Amino acid sequence: MNERIRELAEQNGFIHNWQPPGEQNDKLRTLEKFAQLIVQECGKYLESEAERLYALSAQESNPNFQSNFEICAEKCYDNIQGLKEHFGVEE
Repeated sequence: MNERIRELAEQNGFIHNWQPPGEQNDKLRTLEKFAQLIVQECGKYLESEAERLYALSAQESNPNFQSNFEICAEKCYDNIQGLKEHFGVEE
């Protein structure tokens, strides 16, 4: 399990020392999968936002605004990568 996900699970009481190891491991795997799905959904949202920004850029006649939309779209992709790296999530 990614260390950051484990820390968040401990802070929120999802991991208890008194649970039998097998039961705790099952809960950790379920929790980790849930966290991965949330991170993937965040990535999908950012990807759709990037696509929206690229569409706005294509419609924009002012080169400065066009460039700004493209920069923001690229930052969305950077943030997707950053989220995945931070939480140790792969596709």
